[in-house]
Amino acid sequence: MSDRLLKRLVLVLAALVLAWALARFVGGLGGPAVASFDLAAVAASGLDSVVVAAPEDTVRLRAGDAWTVNGHRAAADAEESLRRALVQAQLGGLVGRNPENHERLGVTRTMGRRLTVYSGGTAQLSLVVGRRGRAGGQVYVRREGEDEVYTLQGTLVSLVNRDVDDWRDKEIIQAGRELVERIEFSYSDESFVLARDTAGWHLEPSGAAADQNTVAGVLSILSGLLATGFADEPVADTLTWEPPSGRLRLVGPGGTAIGELIFLEREDVGFYVRRAGSPIVYTISGHTGRQLLKREQGFEEVGSEGQE
Repeated sequence: MSDRLLKRLVLVLAALVLAWALARFVGGLGGPAVASFDLAAVAASGLDSVVVAAPEDTVRLRAGDAWTVNGHRAAADAEESLRRALVQAQLGGLVGRNPENHERLGVTRTMGRRLTVYSGGTAQLSLVVGRRGRAGGQVYVRREGEDEVYTLQGTLVSLVNRDVDDWRDKEIIQAGRELVERIEFSYSDESFVLARDTAGWHLEPSGAAADQNTVAGVLSILSGLLATGFADEPVADTLTWEPPSGRLRLVGPGGTAIGELIFLEREDVGFYVRRAGSPIVYTISGHTGRQLLKREQGFEEVGSEGQE
């Protein structure tokens, strides 16, 4: 056999092996090159609930007077975030339809995260979201009950990977600066009040003028105080709030109560915070906690003296 003929046979054999491998990966030619489902249409049908089931946990978002996640109040933008992510999701072409490749792509029932969207009490779509694709921000997806696997890009990818706390409402308090007229500070060894009048902010009972910039910094935080996270229920149940590290009571016009915050310094870092009368225990950074839990001396205007 000549060298030329041998080389030709090797090339033919290589081409056959490549074709076989491609067929094994794709699962045969023909069939849809694009997905048989429309995420934007699902979003337009109205969302009742969205469930993301993973091997380690399940996230259940439900509509109502306000959206909830696993029984907790969800962030105010939860519904809009879901709807926008579905509309803007970019489905790529067909990657493969051979079930033997589902495990490698992470789209088996036991490996992937299963996203199910409900409308009118009926499941409109259920996708298994698998491993990351070759492009940045890309994952493999498969519709439940079908073998075809596609690529998916967009913010929906990150939303599917959120845990319960990521979806929860992290707003601790929102006190408009113009509404706050008094802030009452209470510690185990000290109590004082920041009060506002026509001349600005001052301290009570000393009557000393307060540093306006320092007060402005505190008011800025309280105008939209957001948690970094939440205390796990087993931890929250064991916390002892008496005595707390500090209390802040916010009062509005005419003595109207705006809210009261109770702080407890954590052993590791940061603070636990809850609103008086609420069982929800938030966490905030140590920096934010120290900015709020100032002592009276920290508010005194340089050069000011108490009035006799």
